[in-house]
Amino acid sequence: MNIRMSKRPLAILAGVVFVSVGSLGLWRWGPLAGDQVVPSCNDLAEALPSAVEGSWTLTRTEPTREVTRSLVRCEFGFRSADQAYWGTVVLDLSAGDDEAALRKKATDGPCYGEVVPNPSGARYKVTRACSQKINDKAFAGVFVASDERYAHTLAEFSSSSRPPEQVVAYANSSAQRIIDRAMALKASD
Repeated sequence: MNIRMSKRPLAILAGVVFVSVGSLGLWRWGPLAGDQVVPSCNDLAEALPSAVEGSWTLTRTEPTREVTRSLVRCEFGFRSADQAYWGTVVLDLSAGDDEAALRKKATDGPCYGEVVPNPSGARYKVTRACSQKINDKAFAGVFVASDERYAHTLAEFSSSSRPPEQVVAYANSSAQRIIDRAMALKASD
């Protein structure tokens, strides 16, 4: 039995499928999406001095807000208010409705050095913090996930006037305060 269909019904069917898939894509991932919004790097630059006092300079932003409003990666230059500490802070923040995926990102990210306690960890679904000292620099990393957000920060601090253990402690507490502020902050746009 040989079934032949004319080209016109096939073209109509293909058009309906194309329009349906395209509409679904726009609704889910495009400008029609109800994306969860995270703060921009500029929002974070304005808010972070209330978490860790000092001078914050935004040095890099990825991706642009025109690409997505549910994911941001910011890099900041930092100098403490008392000028005793300086360094770089990288902050990744994303939002989504897949809680399991957010938790997996926080669980699977590489956390180098020794595990350190995170006093505000109870407010998150997943929290991990670690720290290490390499030469004259202290590195502190924190990963957290909530129902709707994931954040990771890596703070790299130095000091010429403070002992190494104090620099490590400052890096750990600063990284944790940065994460807490980023997770609580609402977007301005």
